[in-house]
Amino acid sequence: MSRTRIAHFAWLAVFAIAMAYLESAVVVYLRALFFPNGFTFPLPQMDRSIVITELGRELATVVMLLAPAFMLARRSIERFAWFLFAFGVWDLFYYIWLKVLLGWPASLFDMDILFLVPVPGSDL
Repeated sequence: MSRTRIAHFAWLAVFAIAMAYLESAVVVYLRALFFPNGFTFPLPQMDRSIVITELGRELATVVMLLAPAFMLARRSIERFAWFLFAFGVWDLFYYIWLKVLLGWPASLFDMDILFLVPVPGSDL
């Protein structure tokens, strides 16, 4: 593997780790604002503006993971491979940062909802 390719992997990993921290920080803020005493199911409905913002944030996350893939490769399969690498690093470090910032998850067996998208109120 060339030095350039190794540098691409390293810098994409750095990007994904930093992005994971940013996403984890958002979760810390959201939990403090909306669920200061923890949360149980069913989750309460959220205001329409918060739902739209959260959907946009989730979309922006995927776009931010796709963008470097498009810069690093020309063929679709290679772009997809770079995206998967970035997504994998981001997802692992998202939980590592949550553990550092919140002490959660308590163990590898904690239940979680991946990509929880809030349910809007009936006025949406």
